[in-house]
Amino acid sequence: MAEKNEDKYKQFSNKLLDWYDIRRRILPWRAAPGEISNPYFVLLSEIMLQQTVVVTVIPYFLRFVKKWPTINQLAKADFNEIASLWAGLGYYRRAKNLHESAKLISTKYNGLIPNNKEVLLSLPGVGEYTAAAIMAIAFDKKENVVDGNIERIFSRLYKIEEPLEHSKKMIRTLSNKFLPCKRNGDYAQSLMDLGSLVCIPRAPRCKSCPVIFACKLGGRSEAGLYPKRLPKKSKEQRYGMFYLLIDNEGSVLFRTNKNERLFANMDVLPSVGWNGEKENLKTSPKIISKDLALFNLNWEILETKINHVFTHFKLDCTIVFFRINKKITKNLLINKEYRFVKKKDLNQLAIPSLINKILIAFEDKIY
Repeated sequence: MAEKNEDKYKQFSNKLLDWYDIRRRILPWRAAPGEISNPYFVLLSEIMLQQTVVVTVIPYFLRFVKKWPTINQLAKADFNEIASLWAGLGYYRRAKNLHESAKLISTKYNGLIPNNKEVLLSLPGVGEYTAAAIMAIAFDKKENVVDGNIERIFSRLYKIEEPLEHSKKMIRTLSNKFLPCKRNGDYAQSLMDLGSLVCIPRAPRCKSCPVIFACKLGGRSEAGLYPKRLPKKSKEQRYGMFYLLIDNEGSVLFRTNKNERLFANMDVLPSVGWNGEKENLKTSPKIISKDLALFNLNWEILETKINHVFTHFKLDCTIVFFRINKKITKNLLINKEYRFVKKKDLNQLAIPSLINKILIAFEDKIY
């Protein structure tokens, strides 16, 4: 029986690799067939791909490698420039971790991406999946690379009834049995492509699957119901107030968020009540109380609300507005935490998508 299973595992990986040789996606960080992977490209792409889809990452990756073609150049870059190019990609802590990892690799490892998993795991922002992916794809090491796509494939392959939240360890154990003895990087990427192109979430394209012979759900209508999931929890509702302060030249007041919460090291509008810096607002404010009146100004509450969805909560944004003159502007700028930014200079900032959404919604107020 053990010999029969070994044949099954080998047949699975061989079939999948044959399919990959024909159907593989062309991605800018991937080495062409027969070429050696660029470890820097692999590291950069894997960090960018954390919780972000491929189609979103591609233009960011291309801009990064054009500006910083090597890990040493990235290490020497000013973080504000990195954050600016990262703006809109989300999960901003990744940008900081990327820069810190680049500096460590440049100084401690002579600019060479480590080919040791334990060392990779010691780098900021590099977890089990990212380290395994780098080892397999960049260095062709035998590593079990398991992401959401691959969990979905193996939950269907074995028709796992236990919800994914409780079956991840089982899936890792099962998927590990299928690892081939060679072409480890190609195998990892073939599974990623299978999950992205064929074994997709709601309506898997089973007729196109090269490994349907091994799947307990292959071709069945219920395949789209796997992996099973626990009932979704409703997202927490939060309320925030964002201050849109404009000077008489149309410049907008910004601050750089130095804390470790959301939007760390990003350029943001001043805000209150939602990100843990003070007691959270319980509802959308209808009046501006004294403790909410930033700089003791007579703020106007704008009618239009902005709603934004984060991974773990929903945010109802109240926007308050005030236009000031030069005299007041000078007094405000005594506080070096804040600065006014002209419209033409906004593209130099690292602005989160939420703040961009606010600026676009109230463009008529600003300009």
